[in-house]
Amino acid sequence: MTNSTAYNFITLDELYKQPLEIDWIIEDIIPSNSVGMIYGPSGSGKSHVILSIAAMIANGRDWFNKESKQGNVLIMAGEGLSGLSRRLRAIEKEHDLSIVQDNLHISSRAIGLDTENGYKQVEQAISELDTPPKLIFIDTLSRHLMDSEENSNDDMARFINKLEDIRLKYGCTIVLVHHTGKGGNQTARGASALKANIDFSFFVDGENKSCSFSCDKMKDADDAIPTKYFEIKAVDLGILTSKDKPITGACIVDSTKPISIKVNKQNKDELAYSCFNSDKKLWQQAYLDACTDAISAESKAKQYREGRKALIVAGKVIENQDGSFSVNDGV
Repeated sequence: MTNSTAYNFITLDELYKQPLEIDWIIEDIIPSNSVGMIYGPSGSGKSHVILSIAAMIANGRDWFNKESKQGNVLIMAGEGLSGLSRRLRAIEKEHDLSIVQDNLHISSRAIGLDTENGYKQVEQAISELDTPPKLIFIDTLSRHLMDSEENSNDDMARFINKLEDIRLKYGCTIVLVHHTGKGGNQTARGASALKANIDFSFFVDGENKSCSFSCDKMKDADDAIPTKYFEIKAVDLGILTSKDKPITGACIVDSTKPISIKVNKQNKDELAYSCFNSDKKLWQQAYLDACTDAISAESKAKQYREGRKALIVAGKVIENQDGSFSVNDGV
C-alpha cells in the first residue's frame, strides 16, 4: 500500500500518535522514510560504499556491525553496468553471500529525473516492480539532472520536492550520491538548498585504496556517529577472460586504522569559485555555508567579497552589467 502525496493538515492528536522512536533501515546510519546524501570527491569510494549498503539491505545482513532491515533496493545508475557487476560479485564473494535477486534492481541508464517525462518514466518503472522500494540510490545527482542547475537554490529545492513525492508515495528512503566542489573543498558541490532540504548526509573521503565514512548531518538524531574506515580490497572473482587472465572486482572491507588523507585547504578565492552562483546574494550565502573557518558571519562575508574580487581581477569570473556574474570558461 502506498501513501498519499496530497497536501493536507493533521490534528495535534494525530501528530502525537506518530512514533517517537526513529525507524532505521541501517541502525544509526540511514533512517527510514527520508531523503539524504552521500557525497565525496571523485574516486573516493562513494560507489563502493553504496553498493555495500545495497547488498546488505537486500539480504537483511548487518552492515559493518550495524543492524539492517531487509528490503528492495533500487540503484539509479549513471555508470557502466559491467563495472557494477564486478563490484557486486566481489561483495558476494568477499562476504560469502548470494544477493537476493528480487531485492536489488539497477537502472539500465541515467535519466533526467528533474524533467516531467523523466520523472514519469521513473514512476512507471517503480510501479511495475513486484515489491515497493525500501531504499533508492541516485548515483550520481549530476547524471540525473537535465534541466536543473546544481548551483541554483530554486532548482535544487524543486528537485528535492520531487523526491519527497516519491518518498511519500512509497514510504522509502532516497539517497543522492554527489560530488564535492573544486579545489579540495570538503562540502557538497552546488546550491546550499541541497543540504538544507535533506534529512541526513555522509561524507566519503579516500585515497590509496582506503576511505572514511563520516556523518555531517542527521536532522532527527545524534550526528556524533563515529567515523567508519574502510579498505577497498581487490577480489579475484574466479572467472577468466577469453585470454585466460583473472577477472577481479573490488569492495570495501572493515578497517580499524584511520586513513591518512592529505587535505588541501582552500583559500578564499578557491572556496568562492567552488560555490559560484550567478546571483550575488545566493553566491555569498553559499560561501557562508561552505566556509568552515571559526570566524563570525561578518568575517566570512568579508572573505567572500575579497575572494570574489580576486576572481574578477584574475578574469575567472565576469561581472555583468545587470549585476549578475558569469564564469569565464576560457580561463
